[in-house]
Amino acid sequence: MELFWEKVLGLRISKKLVEVCNNWGFNIRYFNSIAQEIRSVYRSESTVCSFIEQIPAAKHECDLWIKKISVETKESKKPVVAKCPTGLTALMVPIINNENCIGYVMATGVVDRPFEEKEIHDLKTHLSSLGVDTAGLDKRLEDIPVLTSEKLEVFKGLLETMVEEMISYQREITKDESYQPSYTDLQKRLDFSSIIGKSPPLLKIFGILEKIIPSDSTVLLLGESGTGKELIARIVHYNSPRKDKAFIAENCSAFSENLLESELFGHEKGAFTGAIVQKKGLFELADGGTFLLDEIGDTSPALQTKLLRVLQDGVFKRVGGTKFINVDVRIIAATNKDLKKMVEKGSFREDLYYRLNEIKIHLPPLRERTEDIPLLSNYFLTKFCTERNIPIKQLSDEVIEYFLNYSWPGNVRELQNEVKRSTLLAGFDNIITKKLISTNIIEEVEKKAYLKKPKSSGTLKSIVEAVERDVIREGLEKNNWNKSKLARELGISRKNLILKVLKYGLEKNEKKKKS
Repeated sequence: MELFWEKVLGLRISKKLVEVCNNWGFNIRYFNSIAQEIRSVYRSESTVCSFIEQIPAAKHECDLWIKKISVETKESKKPVVAKCPTGLTALMVPIINNENCIGYVMATGVVDRPFEEKEIHDLKTHLSSLGVDTAGLDKRLEDIPVLTSEKLEVFKGLLETMVEEMISYQREITKDESYQPSYTDLQKRLDFSSIIGKSPPLLKIFGILEKIIPSDSTVLLLGESGTGKELIARIVHYNSPRKDKAFIAENCSAFSENLLESELFGHEKGAFTGAIVQKKGLFELADGGTFLLDEIGDTSPALQTKLLRVLQDGVFKRVGGTKFINVDVRIIAATNKDLKKMVEKGSFREDLYYRLNEIKIHLPPLRERTEDIPLLSNYFLTKFCTERNIPIKQLSDEVIEYFLNYSWPGNVRELQNEVKRSTLLAGFDNIITKKLISTNIIEEVEKKAYLKKPKSSGTLKSIVEAVERDVIREGLEKNNWNKSKLARELGISRKNLILKVLKYGLEKNEKKKKS
């Protein structure tokens, strides 16, 4: 069985450990069981390697060497330290699961001592024979970090710890894999092509949609602004038996109370000043179809009473009318407010809340499905470039890293706008770099110290514990101290997480936060 690379490399503990590795001067690369490289946003390039591998013959030589080392690593089932054709120190660690080697993590980009003049001369001669222009090589070789054998040994232990975390998470998700519908399977049954992403929260939503779409149950969509509530409502409608009838969406916060009532239910001629003709309301226009009531939490108590009547009996009166009108409409409601708390405060009708709450779907914010960010970013980038009929651009690895660590308060809509904006600013450049993205993204990410150099001194145990403590602390804050949710994200049991919280004194922080 192959490693679930996308999920495993997206773990915060994996990203933190890679960050430590990069700051030691190592560059991390990943390979599957047959030594094919896994391209990942968490892989960083060595300036020397990227310089040399631009030439096909030189890259071919490197690839052959990697395959050779992978065979040696697979046979020994232990980390292997070797010199690559360029003379850099490389460390390859096997990923062993149930006695099978399912992949490799390789770190390179350092030397155990500075290059001597003769070695540089020989290297240039060899690379020149492969077609590499060695004019800019000297400066790159000078900048290569020197790592002592003692530090290399500590680093090897750190990399082995990373692999252990990967294996642990792999086993956790494999255990549940048979119970999770795959994205491809669901796509075969329903058209979810307009939703981009394969994260566990999204797959869970797909599973719910598959069950509720054929029914006429009322659906309540909960989520922050920009999470795609209208998109989900459209998917429900256009995959349901009502797909040939109207789909209508109305934002309840966009009108005053009187205007909204007229929009929803229509009005009779002379019902109010300016009502010179009879007008059908949106409920009549949606008859036989689906009606999305967006921002339903912003409706008045009086309007809530009328909405309840439609939900219960399928009837209403136009403004100024005396005749009941019957409609057959599936209602989907959406809000970014906590309706349950509004019920407790008396600002939202309890009976309406329970009528709307037949099926409840929570749409997670983008910061809780970060593994979808690269997919979404590239989708929006390709879509925008295609629409403008310009060559497809690329987001640099650094930009993706900033995107992954930004909180995205505007969610998917904000990401879409950011990609569009940076694409326009790129002009004729093919690569979108850090200087083109919004300053608020850069400032927030750097303030959080995601890109700040961590300490690399101390014992292996202290380094790993410091990383683990940071990951757990950040996770608790992000999940509002919900340990069950964080344990699922980290791929460990809740009991294990509680022990770690106590070990690092984070329980005290939690109590202080609540007090």
